[in-house]
Amino acid sequence: MNELFLARLFAYSILPLLLATAHILLSKETRSVAQRIEIFTVYLLAISVGANGLGGAFGHLFLSDLVAEGIGWSTGSPFQLEMGFANLLIGVLGLMAVGRRDGFRTAVIIATTILGVGATLVHLQDIAAHGNLAPGNTIQNISNLLDPILLIGLSWWSARRFEGEMVTAVFQQWQMRQQPIPGLAAAGIGMGFGIGYAVGALFVWTLLGALVGVGLGLSISRRAGQAAAGLLVEQQ
Repeated sequence: MNELFLARLFAYSILPLLLATAHILLSKETRSVAQRIEIFTVYLLAISVGANGLGGAFGHLFLSDLVAEGIGWSTGSPFQLEMGFANLLIGVLGLMAVGRRDGFRTAVIIATTILGVGATLVHLQDIAAHGNLAPGNTIQNISNLLDPILLIGLSWWSARRFEGEMVTAVFQQWQMRQQPIPGLAAAGIGMGFGIGYAVGALFVWTLLGALVGVGLGLSISRRAGQAAAGLLVEQQ
């Protein structure tokens, strides 16, 4: 059971930061501070919010007893179904926010923060009242707090220092070329996590799924860049 929640922490909180760092180091297009902030933001939205929300929804809706046991709570509660749909909502919004740079993205970050902080308060209250140190009642709190803190910090930084650059046509074209990479990375991580859970190799399959997703995203991004370059040549 510890492995399951540690794997979730790795897949949905640590791995997006590692992938974003690798993206920045390997991409010749991603040079400015504003671009780097955007890369970290979209990986967190796609994976920590989007894929994590969808994975949480699947667990609460279809593996509810297993999730309850991992948290140290009683099984069979219909409230898990409500939590499943709440996670589904956050997951869908997180994926939609990848391509947005307006109030919609801000609203998604606020919703993620409220859910994450609220869940953590409930878990901490349970720990204080009953000494419940089950992995789902402790380990998961790291992600619940870390992801919103990072998203709020990155959003504040970008709005305060780089808003002018981020609304330019050049930045938006660059942004559109990057979006398939974190989006498909999120899909790969979700699929890899599911396969890894089924076969008993969570970390290996999650990492493999991430690499496959990034590879597909890079291919689509490069084709989009080549098509844009060809269109520019024709217009000239």
